[in-house]
Amino acid sequence: MNKFVSYTLAILAFGCTVTTFAAAQQSLGDAAREARKNKPAEPTTKVVTNDDFGRPWVSINPDSSDSQEEAGKPDADKDKDKNKEKEKTSAEQQAEVDRQWREKIAAQNEKIALLQRELDVLQRENRLRASSYYGDAGSRLRNPGKYAEDDRQYRDNIAAKQKAIDDAKTVLVNMKEAARKTGASGG
Repeated sequence: MNKFVSYTLAILAFGCTVTTFAAAQQSLGDAAREARKNKPAEPTTKVVTNDDFGRPWVSINPDSSDSQEEAGKPDADKDKDKNKEKEKTSAEQQAEVDRQWREKIAAQNEKIALLQRELDVLQRENRLRASSYYGDAGSRLRNPGKYAEDDRQYRDNIAAKQKAIDDAKTVLVNMKEAARKTGASGG
């Protein structure tokens, strides 16, 4: 009995010292705050984005030499210059091409989403029909051939819908590739 008490007291003393040391350690939150204080204010590296480069084929500043040349040209040349001003600049043309490709790609994405929803509805209807068929013993006994025929028809419809989705996705990939080749941002 005496040994038991001494062992118990030794274990309790050891447990108290371990708890004391654990409480004395720095918490994770305190360590994070200290690390944040020691961190440099500004990042040491610069992040380079596409905005830093710009588009090389688009002139940002208009040429001032055009206005000086117009003063010395005859009226016929001025009319030609006005027609040229009416024409779209290359940046505007590129923006128009980008917009057209984005619209085409968005329409194709919507078509794929619609086909996917239709496929989901077909699959849910098939599961519902199967559960009602298997849940009703009288239905199974009355018309087993009808269920097999309907099941084949549903499987064919689902396979056709899946093929249509795959074809639409292929068209989408081809559209994106064509947009990339024309220089448009393919969205």
